[in-house]
Amino acid sequence: MRFKHSSLMTKILILVLVVYATVTLVSLQNQVAEKNAEAELLQSSIDAAKQENLRLQQAIDTLDTDEGVEAVARQKLGWVAKGEIVFYDMGN
Repeated sequence: MRFKHSSLMTKILILVLVVYATVTLVSLQNQVAEKNAEAELLQSSIDAAKQENLRLQQAIDTLDTDEGVEAVARQKLGWVAKGEIVFYDMGN
């Protein structure tokens, strides 16, 4: 009788371990899915930052030219070239 009792306890213990392992595995799979989604979001942020850095670097490179300096002077400072006439629209 003792052999049957220990066999039943062994089966119950194995069942409990299998249920625990299954629950743990499902939980870990959910965590992996969340981390993968987070990694994709971070990668898209990195890509956007790289694009912005590239745009800013191109703007810096443009400022190193005479045309770039002239464009900034016209846009930001309102400068005009010698002999140019500026007309302002006073409507709306």
